[in-house]
Amino acid sequence: MGSMPEKLNFLQETTIELLKVLGFTAEVNAVEKDGAVLVTVSGEGLGILIGYHGETLLAMQTWLGLSYYQKFGEWGEIKLDISGYAQEREERLRDIAVNACDRARFLDKPIELAPMSAYERRFIHTIVSETPGMASESVGEGFDRRVIVSVKRD
Repeated sequence: MGSMPEKLNFLQETTIELLKVLGFTAEVNAVEKDGAVLVTVSGEGLGILIGYHGETLLAMQTWLGLSYYQKFGEWGEIKLDISGYAQEREERLRDIAVNACDRARFLDKPIELAPMSAYERRFIHTIVSETPGMASESVGEGFDRRVIVSVKRD
């Protein structure tokens, strides 16, 4: 257990050290936001740290979460954003979820989305669950796992 300033400092310093090992220098900031810790990384030439569809970013986020657990003995919600990618991706996912709800309602049939990572599917499920009269489920296996959005049938 540590104080929030200690936790924020740990995540900021750990991210800076990870970037150094990977050969990058960037500005790193850690802040508490809505019960989670948001670690933002900004600088030039950081695209490779985002990776294909954000896979490298998610791997780094997972690593930070594990480091946090090792240090403090508790799980914390750690969100990593590199050059604004995560925020833009969440906005795109929100648009995809809202659009799928609208299409499912208008066409009165289930709408199948493209395959997504577990994090992206969970985000879509959250948005759909906040939409009255709509439901979602994940189908498929492995890299082909996707979300189906439909009108809730009572």
